[in-house]
Amino acid sequence: MINVCLSHDIDRTQKTHQYITKSISSILKGNFKGIKNQLLSLIERDQYWTFNDFIEIEQSYNIRSTVFFLNETIKLNVLKPGSYKLALGRYRITDKKIVDIIKWLDGNGWEIGVHGSYNSYRDKELLATEKNVLENILGHPIIGIRQHYLKLNDNTWKYQKELGLQYDSSWGYTDSIGYKDEKFLPFHPFNDEFTVFPLVIMDTCFMETKNKWIEFEKNLKICEAKGAVLVINFHQHVFNKYDFPGFKEAYIDIIQKLKNMNANFLTIAEAYKRILNS
Repeated sequence: MINVCLSHDIDRTQKTHQYITKSISSILKGNFKGIKNQLLSLIERDQYWTFNDFIEIEQSYNIRSTVFFLNETIKLNVLKPGSYKLALGRYRITDKKIVDIIKWLDGNGWEIGVHGSYNSYRDKELLATEKNVLENILGHPIIGIRQHYLKLNDNTWKYQKELGLQYDSSWGYTDSIGYKDEKFLPFHPFNDEFTVFPLVIMDTCFMETKNKWIEFEKNLKICEAKGAVLVINFHQHVFNKYDFPGFKEAYIDIIQKLKNMNANFLTIAEAYKRILNS
């Protein structure tokens, strides 16, 4: 039986500069449908507040996922274009609307984890602050993390472990799908209970993969043969139909294919506890 962990990184909950950047991209590519979509998207508000999309999908299949919330604090620097994407459109994790959805998800069976900010992979104090803020919102400890942009260095797992986190799910590709460096099974970098769950499929990587369903099937066979865990990440904002056409449907298709195989759906925390008790 295949064990599957669905997850969502919550990078942004509002559409801001994307109105401009995506419109320019569509114009340059001569993508008239893309231009039309951006015009239509101006009519609707809360473009990236798409929590209900994955909630309703998962409820309909009676499954739950792991949701990683970001607490990004990078400031906008107009002289550094690289800061625009990180600073613009970020949400404040302490805003009531964000707090309410975090508590609702936590109270209804979803797992909440830390989505370590862009620089936290190399800054233990920053990571500690982000973990503490989220735990104060929840009122209970958090055991899991995934770093923003999957950024890791030689100290990241050490920092995570020292702060009381019990698993990480940042080991994966940012430009393709599959088991990175053929690390098929969850592994223990310190030969103790701290566990790394490889990330196998990420939304945009999947959608841009040539023959994506053939590659999907290949990874299913690997997962089944190795007794691995299939960890999947669809950022919540990709359920926006204007900017990411077809992503929501692909997510549903993935779940349906796995359901047809009688896959076992777990949160990553549940998978961790199962490994611990095996």
